[in-house]
Amino acid sequence: MELDNHLIYIDITQICGIGCKFCMYSDKHAIKDHLVLTEKAKINISKLINNKEVKRVSISGEGEPLNNIKAFKEILLLSKGGVRFEFITSGYIAHPELITLYDDINKIIIKNGDTCNIRLSTDSYHIPKIKNKPHAVSIKYFLENNLKNMTFSFRSIDIDKEFTRNYLIEELNKIGLDAKVQINDILEDVLLVGDKSFSIDYKNLVKPTFLENIKYMTLKEYIQSKEEKQNRPFTLGNMNKFPLPNGMDITIKPNGNVYFYGIDSHLLANINIDILSIDFFKKIINTNILIKTLHTVPFLNLMDRISINKEIVALIENANNPYWVIKEILKYDKNLLNKIIISEKKINIDMAMND
Repeated sequence: MELDNHLIYIDITQICGIGCKFCMYSDKHAIKDHLVLTEKAKINISKLINNKEVKRVSISGEGEPLNNIKAFKEILLLSKGGVRFEFITSGYIAHPELITLYDDINKIIIKNGDTCNIRLSTDSYHIPKIKNKPHAVSIKYFLENNLKNMTFSFRSIDIDKEFTRNYLIEELNKIGLDAKVQINDILEDVLLVGDKSFSIDYKNLVKPTFLENIKYMTLKEYIQSKEEKQNRPFTLGNMNKFPLPNGMDITIKPNGNVYFYGIDSHLLANINIDILSIDFFKKIINTNILIKTLHTVPFLNLMDRISINKEIVALIENANNPYWVIKEILKYDKNLLNKIIISEKKINIDMAMND
Protein backbone atom coordinates (compact mmCIF):
# COMPACT_ATOMS: atom_id res chain seq x y z
CA MET A 1 0.00 0.00 0.00
CA GLU A 2 1.56 3.27 -1.15
CA LEU A 3 1.35 6.10 1.37
CA ASP A 4 2.64 9.66 1.01
CA ASN A 5 1.71 13.30 1.66
CA HIS A 6 0.76 12.72 5.28
CA LEU A 7 -1.00 15.03 7.73
CA ILE A 8 0.31 15.43 11.28
CA TYR A 9 -2.53 16.77 13.42
CA ILE A 10 -1.57 17.97 16.90
CA ASP A 11 -4.27 18.78 19.47
CA ILE A 12 -2.56 21.01 22.02
CA THR A 13 -5.42 21.62 24.47
CA GLN A 14 -8.87 20.56 25.60
CA ILE A 15 -9.74 23.92 27.15
CA CYS A 16 -12.46 25.88 25.35
CA GLY A 17 -14.86 28.59 26.42
CA ILE A 18 -16.83 28.84 23.17
CA GLY A 19 -19.15 25.84 23.47
CA CYS A 20 -20.44 25.33 19.91
CA LYS A 21 -23.34 22.91 19.59
CA PHE A 22 -21.71 21.11 16.67
CA CYS A 23 -18.34 20.63 18.40
CA MET A 24 -16.97 17.09 18.05
CA TYR A 25 -15.07 17.41 21.32
CA SER A 26 -17.48 19.04 23.76
CA ASP A 27 -17.22 15.98 25.98
CA LYS A 28 -13.48 16.61 26.36
CA HIS A 29 -13.71 20.18 27.63
CA ALA A 30 -14.31 19.14 31.24
CA ILE A 31 -11.01 17.19 31.25
CA LYS A 32 -8.94 20.28 30.38
CA ASP A 33 -5.76 18.48 29.35
CA HIS A 34 -2.90 20.57 27.94
CA LEU A 35 -0.13 19.23 25.71
CA VAL A 36 3.15 19.54 27.60
CA LEU A 37 6.21 18.81 25.48
CA THR A 38 8.68 16.61 27.32
CA GLU A 39 12.13 16.14 25.80
CA LYS A 40 11.10 12.76 24.37
CA ALA A 41 7.93 14.32 22.95
CA LYS A 42 10.00 17.00 21.21
CA ILE A 43 12.25 14.35 19.67
CA ASN A 44 9.26 12.38 18.38
CA ILE A 45 7.38 15.39 17.05
CA SER A 46 10.53 16.71 15.40
CA LYS A 47 11.06 13.41 13.57
CA LEU A 48 7.46 13.40 12.37
CA ILE A 49 7.05 17.01 11.23
CA ASN A 50 10.45 17.13 9.49
CA ASN A 51 9.88 13.97 7.48
CA LYS A 52 9.91 14.79 3.75
CA GLU A 53 6.72 12.74 3.23
CA VAL A 54 4.66 15.01 5.50
CA LYS A 55 2.39 17.36 3.55
CA ARG A 56 1.10 19.52 6.40
CA VAL A 57 1.31 19.95 10.17
CA SER A 58 -2.00 21.14 11.60
CA ILE A 59 -2.08 22.60 15.11
CA SER A 60 -5.49 22.76 16.73
CA GLY A 61 -7.19 21.34 19.76
CA GLU A 62 -10.02 19.43 21.24
CA GLY A 63 -10.50 22.95 22.56
CA GLU A 64 -9.21 26.43 21.63
CA PRO A 65 -5.44 26.23 20.87
CA LEU A 66 -4.88 29.86 21.89
CA ASN A 67 -5.09 28.48 25.43
CA ASN A 68 -1.74 26.75 24.91
CA ILE A 69 0.37 29.13 22.82
CA LYS A 70 3.50 27.89 24.60
CA ALA A 71 3.16 24.44 23.04
CA PHE A 72 2.39 25.93 19.61
CA LYS A 73 5.57 28.02 19.59
CA GLU A 74 7.62 25.07 20.85
CA ILE A 75 6.36 22.97 17.93
CA LEU A 76 7.22 25.73 15.44
CA LEU A 77 10.74 25.84 16.83
CA LEU A 78 11.20 22.11 16.18
CA SER A 79 11.17 22.69 12.43
CA LYS A 80 14.33 22.12 10.41
CA GLY A 81 12.92 24.10 7.51
CA GLY A 82 10.33 23.74 4.80
CA VAL A 83 7.44 22.70 7.05
CA ARG A 84 3.93 23.71 6.05
CA PHE A 85 2.13 24.61 9.30
CA GLU A 86 -1.53 25.36 9.88
CA PHE A 87 -3.05 26.89 13.02
CA ILE A 88 -6.82 26.48 13.50
CA THR A 89 -8.34 28.98 15.94
CA SER A 90 -11.27 31.21 16.80
CA GLY A 91 -8.76 34.05 17.27
CA TYR A 92 -10.73 35.38 20.24
CA ILE A 93 -7.96 37.28 22.08
CA ALA A 94 -7.69 41.09 22.16
CA HIS A 95 -6.38 42.56 18.92
CA PRO A 96 -3.04 43.87 20.32
CA GLU A 97 -2.31 40.36 21.71
CA LEU A 98 -3.33 38.78 18.43
CA ILE A 99 -1.02 41.04 16.41
CA THR A 100 1.84 40.28 18.79
CA LEU A 101 1.18 36.57 18.31
CA TYR A 102 1.19 36.99 14.53
CA ASP A 103 4.50 38.87 14.77
CA ASP A 104 6.00 36.06 16.86
CA ILE A 105 4.78 33.34 14.49
CA ASN A 106 6.00 35.24 11.45
CA LYS A 107 9.49 35.72 12.88
CA ILE A 108 9.84 32.01 13.68
CA ILE A 109 8.63 30.71 10.32
CA ILE A 110 10.71 33.22 8.35
CA LYS A 111 13.82 32.22 10.29
CA ASN A 112 13.16 28.51 9.72
CA GLY A 113 11.97 28.84 6.13
CA ASP A 114 8.46 27.53 6.88
CA THR A 115 4.94 28.66 6.06
CA CYS A 116 1.91 28.91 8.33
CA ASN A 117 -1.74 29.31 7.41
CA ILE A 118 -3.94 30.75 10.14
CA ARG A 119 -7.44 29.25 9.74
CA LEU A 120 -10.05 31.35 11.53
CA SER A 121 -13.45 29.97 12.54
CA THR A 122 -16.12 32.01 10.78
CA ASP A 123 -19.48 30.44 11.53
CA SER A 124 -22.62 31.64 13.29
CA TYR A 125 -21.79 29.63 16.43
CA HIS A 126 -18.35 31.13 17.05
CA ILE A 127 -18.95 34.72 15.92
CA PRO A 128 -21.60 35.81 18.49
CA LYS A 129 -19.48 34.42 21.33
CA ILE A 130 -16.28 36.22 20.37
CA LYS A 131 -15.88 39.74 21.71
CA ASN A 132 -12.65 40.45 19.80
CA LYS A 133 -13.45 39.43 16.26
CA PRO A 134 -10.18 38.62 14.44
CA HIS A 135 -11.19 38.37 10.78
CA ALA A 136 -10.89 41.90 9.42
CA VAL A 137 -7.89 42.80 11.57
CA SER A 138 -6.11 39.67 10.32
CA ILE A 139 -6.67 40.54 6.66
CA LYS A 140 -5.52 44.09 7.36
CA TYR A 141 -2.37 42.75 9.05
CA PHE A 142 -1.68 40.51 6.04
CA LEU A 143 -2.06 43.36 3.55
CA GLU A 144 -0.10 45.96 5.53
CA ASN A 145 2.84 43.65 6.16
CA ASN A 146 2.97 42.15 2.65
CA LEU A 147 3.31 38.71 4.21
CA LYS A 148 4.95 35.89 2.27
CA ASN A 149 5.32 33.06 4.78
CA MET A 150 2.06 33.59 6.68
CA THR A 151 -1.38 33.31 5.08
CA PHE A 152 -4.96 33.46 6.34
CA SER A 153 -8.06 31.44 5.51
CA PHE A 154 -11.49 30.86 7.00
CA ARG A 155 -13.47 27.80 8.03
CA SER A 156 -17.20 27.46 8.45
CA ILE A 157 -20.03 24.91 8.16
CA ASP A 158 -22.30 24.06 5.24
CA ILE A 159 -25.47 25.59 6.71
CA ASP A 160 -23.69 28.91 7.25
CA LYS A 161 -22.49 29.77 3.76
CA GLU A 162 -24.56 32.92 3.37
CA PHE A 163 -23.83 33.99 6.93
CA THR A 164 -20.07 33.56 6.44
CA ARG A 165 -19.99 35.35 3.09
CA ASN A 166 -22.01 38.34 4.32
CA TYR A 167 -20.16 38.55 7.63
CA LEU A 168 -16.68 38.70 6.05
CA ILE A 169 -17.70 41.31 3.48
CA GLU A 170 -19.37 43.48 6.14
CA GLU A 171 -16.41 43.23 8.54
CA LEU A 172 -13.96 44.27 5.84
CA ASN A 173 -16.22 47.10 4.68
CA LYS A 174 -16.17 48.46 8.24
CA ILE A 175 -12.41 49.05 7.98
CA GLY A 176 -12.59 50.47 4.46
CA LEU A 177 -11.73 47.34 2.46
CA ASP A 178 -13.82 46.25 -0.50
CA ALA A 179 -14.33 42.52 -0.74
CA LYS A 180 -16.36 39.97 -2.64
CA VAL A 181 -16.81 36.22 -2.46
CA GLN A 182 -16.25 33.86 -5.37
CA ILE A 183 -17.97 30.48 -5.16
CA ASN A 184 -15.58 27.71 -6.25
CA ASP A 185 -17.52 24.55 -5.39
CA ILE A 186 -19.88 23.17 -2.74
CA LEU A 187 -17.08 22.95 -0.15
CA GLU A 188 -15.06 26.08 -0.93
CA ASP A 189 -15.41 29.80 -1.55
CA VAL A 190 -12.70 32.37 -2.08
CA LEU A 191 -12.72 35.80 -0.43
CA LEU A 192 -11.25 38.38 -2.82
CA VAL A 193 -9.73 41.58 -1.42
CA GLY A 194 -8.07 43.53 -4.20
CA ASP A 195 -5.65 41.17 -5.93
CA LYS A 196 -5.39 38.90 -2.84
CA SER A 197 -7.46 35.78 -2.25
CA PHE A 198 -8.31 33.93 0.96
CA SER A 199 -9.98 30.51 0.94
CA ILE A 200 -13.16 29.68 2.85
CA ASP A 201 -13.67 25.98 3.59
CA TYR A 202 -16.99 24.46 4.63
CA LYS A 203 -17.37 21.31 6.73
CA ASN A 204 -20.46 19.25 7.32
CA LEU A 205 -22.01 19.03 10.76
CA VAL A 206 -21.39 16.34 13.34
CA LYS A 207 -24.64 15.16 14.98
CA PRO A 208 -26.87 17.82 13.37
CA THR A 209 -30.10 16.44 14.80
CA PHE A 210 -30.41 19.53 17.05
CA LEU A 211 -31.34 21.51 13.92
CA GLU A 212 -35.00 21.99 13.11
CA ASN A 213 -36.27 22.76 9.61
CA ILE A 214 -32.75 23.48 8.35
CA LYS A 215 -31.32 21.56 5.43
CA TYR A 216 -27.77 20.39 6.05
CA MET A 217 -25.30 18.38 4.00
CA THR A 218 -25.75 14.69 4.71
CA LEU A 219 -22.86 12.31 5.22
CA LYS A 220 -23.34 10.87 1.73
CA GLU A 221 -23.54 14.31 0.11
CA TYR A 222 -20.44 15.48 1.98
CA ILE A 223 -18.39 12.43 0.99
CA GLN A 224 -19.53 12.60 -2.62
CA SER A 225 -18.49 16.27 -2.71
CA LYS A 226 -15.06 15.36 -1.34
CA GLU A 227 -14.74 12.60 -3.93
CA GLU A 228 -15.64 14.95 -6.77
CA LYS A 229 -13.15 17.54 -5.53
CA GLN A 230 -10.30 15.04 -5.14
CA ASN A 231 -11.28 12.84 -8.10
CA ARG A 232 -11.07 9.62 -6.07
CA PRO A 233 -13.14 7.52 -3.63
CA PHE A 234 -13.17 8.77 -0.03
CA THR A 235 -11.36 6.65 2.56
CA LEU A 236 -10.07 7.42 6.03
CA GLY A 237 -6.61 8.95 6.18
CA ASN A 238 -5.29 12.12 4.55
CA MET A 239 -7.10 12.27 1.23
CA ASN A 240 -5.07 13.76 -1.62
CA LYS A 241 -6.14 14.72 -5.11
CA PHE A 242 -5.63 11.98 -7.69
CA PRO A 243 -3.05 10.87 -8.86
CA LEU A 244 -1.17 11.61 -5.61
CA PRO A 245 -1.31 8.68 -3.18
CA ASN A 246 -3.31 9.15 -0.01
CA GLY A 247 -1.39 9.68 3.20
CA MET A 248 -1.71 8.93 6.87
CA ASP A 249 -3.56 11.25 9.23
CA ILE A 250 -1.55 10.92 12.44
CA THR A 251 -3.22 12.63 15.39
CA ILE A 252 -1.47 13.54 18.65
CA LYS A 253 -3.76 14.24 21.60
CA PRO A 254 -3.10 16.61 24.55
CA ASN A 255 -2.11 13.67 26.80
CA GLY A 256 0.44 12.50 24.24
CA ASN A 257 -1.58 9.55 22.92
CA VAL A 258 -1.35 8.98 19.18
CA TYR A 259 -4.10 7.66 16.88
CA PHE A 260 -5.05 7.63 13.24
CA TYR A 261 -7.74 10.29 12.89
CA GLY A 262 -11.20 8.80 13.16
CA ILE A 263 -9.95 5.50 14.61
CA ASP A 264 -9.70 6.49 18.27
CA SER A 265 -10.45 2.92 19.33
CA HIS A 266 -6.89 1.91 18.43
CA LEU A 267 -4.19 3.57 20.55
CA LEU A 268 -0.99 3.48 18.50
CA ALA A 269 1.61 5.04 20.79
CA ASN A 270 2.40 7.89 23.16
CA ILE A 271 4.89 10.62 22.29
CA ASN A 272 6.24 10.65 25.85
CA ILE A 273 6.98 6.92 25.97
CA ASP A 274 7.52 5.38 22.53
CA ILE A 275 10.05 5.87 19.74
CA LEU A 276 8.12 7.12 16.73
CA SER A 277 8.72 7.59 13.02
CA ILE A 278 6.70 7.73 9.81
CA ASP A 279 7.76 4.14 9.05
CA PHE A 280 6.45 3.04 12.47
CA PHE A 281 2.94 4.19 11.49
CA LYS A 282 3.17 2.84 7.94
CA LYS A 283 3.89 -0.60 9.34
CA ILE A 284 0.75 -0.43 11.49
CA ILE A 285 -1.47 0.36 8.50
CA ASN A 286 0.06 -2.40 6.42
CA THR A 287 -0.24 -5.04 9.15
CA ASN A 288 -3.50 -4.15 10.93
CA ILE A 289 -6.31 -5.53 8.77
CA LEU A 290 -9.03 -3.28 10.18
CA ILE A 291 -7.02 -0.07 9.83
CA LYS A 292 -5.85 -1.04 6.34
CA THR A 293 -9.46 -1.71 5.35
CA LEU A 294 -10.56 1.73 6.60
CA HIS A 295 -7.73 3.33 4.62
CA THR A 296 -8.29 1.48 1.35
CA VAL A 297 -11.97 0.62 0.92
CA PRO A 298 -14.35 3.45 -0.12
CA PHE A 299 -16.12 4.67 3.01
CA LEU A 300 -19.60 4.69 1.51
CA ASN A 301 -19.15 1.06 0.47
CA LEU A 302 -18.22 0.16 4.04
CA MET A 303 -21.25 1.97 5.43
CA ASP A 304 -23.49 0.06 3.04
CA ARG A 305 -22.02 -3.24 4.22
CA ILE A 306 -22.60 -2.60 7.90
CA SER A 307 -26.07 -1.07 7.49
CA ILE A 308 -27.68 -4.34 8.50
CA ASN A 309 -30.59 -2.88 10.49
CA LYS A 310 -32.55 0.32 11.05
CA GLU A 311 -30.59 1.17 14.21
CA ILE A 312 -27.25 1.25 12.37
CA VAL A 313 -28.73 3.24 9.48
CA ALA A 314 -30.04 5.81 11.99
CA LEU A 315 -26.68 5.84 13.80
CA ILE A 316 -24.83 6.65 10.57
CA GLU A 317 -27.35 9.33 9.61
CA ASN A 318 -27.27 10.95 13.05
CA ALA A 319 -23.46 10.98 13.34
CA ASN A 320 -23.25 12.59 9.88
CA ASN A 321 -19.45 12.69 9.81
CA PRO A 322 -17.12 10.00 8.43
CA TYR A 323 -14.71 10.24 11.35
CA TRP A 324 -17.39 10.37 14.02
CA VAL A 325 -19.31 7.43 12.61
CA ILE A 326 -16.55 5.03 13.63
CA LYS A 327 -16.82 6.20 17.25
CA GLU A 328 -20.58 5.69 17.22
CA ILE A 329 -20.33 2.25 15.63
CA LEU A 330 -18.00 1.09 18.40
CA LYS A 331 -20.41 2.34 21.05
CA TYR A 332 -23.23 0.43 19.38
CA ASP A 333 -21.33 -2.82 18.80
CA LYS A 334 -17.60 -3.13 19.45
CA ASN A 335 -17.45 -6.15 17.12
CA LEU A 336 -19.26 -4.52 14.23
CA LEU A 337 -16.09 -3.21 12.61
CA ASN A 338 -14.67 -6.73 12.59
CA LYS A 339 -17.61 -7.65 10.38
CA ILE A 340 -16.22 -5.14 7.87
CA ILE A 341 -13.01 -7.17 7.74
CA ILE A 342 -14.84 -10.44 7.26
CA SER A 343 -16.98 -8.89 4.53
CA GLU A 344 -13.93 -7.42 2.79
CA LYS A 345 -12.04 -10.73 2.92
CA LYS A 346 -15.01 -12.54 1.40
CA ILE A 347 -15.30 -9.99 -1.42
CA ASN A 348 -11.59 -10.32 -2.21
CA ILE A 349 -11.80 -14.12 -2.21
CA ASP A 350 -14.86 -14.08 -4.49
CA MET A 351 -13.14 -11.66 -6.89
CA ALA A 352 -10.03 -13.86 -7.00
CA MET A 353 -12.13 -16.95 -7.73
CA ASN A 354 -13.99 -15.18 -10.52
CA ASP A 355 -10.69 -14.15 -12.10
